[in-house]
Amino acid sequence: MLYGNLGTLTGAAPTERERATCADVLRDAAAYAAAYAAERNITLGLEPVNRYETYLYNTIADTLRLIAEIGASNVTIHADTYHMNIEEPNFRDPLIACGEGGLGCIHLSESDRGVPGQGNVHWDDCFAGLAAINYTGPLILESFAAINPDLAGATCMWRKPSYTSDQLVKEGVAFLREQAARVGLA
Repeated sequence: MLYGNLGTLTGAAPTERERATCADVLRDAAAYAAAYAAERNITLGLEPVNRYETYLYNTIADTLRLIAEIGASNVTIHADTYHMNIEEPNFRDPLIACGEGGLGCIHLSESDRGVPGQGNVHWDDCFAGLAAINYTGPLILESFAAINPDLAGATCMWRKPSYTSDQLVKEGVAFLREQAARVGLA
């Protein structure tokens, strides 16, 4: 979360000053990345995170406005279906709003951070949105199986997951590959 401190909540909506500060700092970071790392093609991905983890940018629409204010071509959306499941009205429309080239990467996470296809995420909508913008970036399975104390604290996972790492890899990856192939994504 490049625009703030994960877990910091003020109990109020973000102020215009806070949002302007985010844009100013990220504009400088984007310029630095572009100048320093032009040959490395570094892109900054801004991930909208749910309201329980930040008050700053929770939806793709909010974050697209931030990116427009930054005004740098090397800043994109980093979508995450876990957070989208909480904050977005659906999966398809926010992904389409990113436009072709506006989505840098996507975390494909189930509603409970478990095995994709075994929760509440509307995967058909998600992959329809990705196909509609001709998405060619990485499809990243994000889940938590081997919980260490630092990760448990950061993600508030206080119970042992109901799935194993092997299930995530075998069942989750197979499911996501099937979904991607169904809509013509590599």
